[in-house]
Amino acid sequence: MGTTLQYQLENFYEVNGYGEEGGINNKWIWLKFKYFSLPIPNVKGRRENVWRHDMLHILLDYPPTWRGEGQVAGWVLGSGGWGKFYVAWLFCLSIFAVGFVFFPKSTFEGFVRGRNTLSPYLLGIEKEKLFTADIEILKKDFLFDKPNFEEKPIDKILFAAWILVTILWYSLPILALILAYIAFK
Repeated sequence: MGTTLQYQLENFYEVNGYGEEGGINNKWIWLKFKYFSLPIPNVKGRRENVWRHDMLHILLDYPPTWRGEGQVAGWVLGSGGWGKFYVAWLFCLSIFAVGFVFFPKSTFEGFVRGRNTLSPYLLGIEKEKLFTADIEILKKDFLFDKPNFEEKPIDKILFAAWILVTILWYSLPILALILAYIAFK
């Protein structure tokens, strides 16, 4: 007999020390690096959607490490993104950048896997239905039970396109400063 997604999420939070419901009641969350941690505000969009992200760690069997985060970000972009969860897009692009710089192979593997599986976000499945579902049935229904897929040439092209989008997104402030400097010189 399997367990529900809700049970698995509660266990995931407890085992990893994230606090109740992934720390949704905390004012700050801490990004942990090797030698230090960086606080960032726990914004409303993150509090409302953290379970969606953490669900992927469970369903895809990706650990909550920087490598695993890169794999999840790759999967999200490969599967079609976060839909209307706009704050999640910003987090995703940030982690995708870390993934393709430090863990390009595993981030690409997550991306290819995303291109070959179904996204619970884009299918619009309600939280209550997901939480009460058996974890093994969810993995099978979304094709998450297959850890690897054969890559196609289009996968490399689309992955490179997302890298370009990410670079452009994070270059915009620098480009704006350069243009302002040129305009007011």
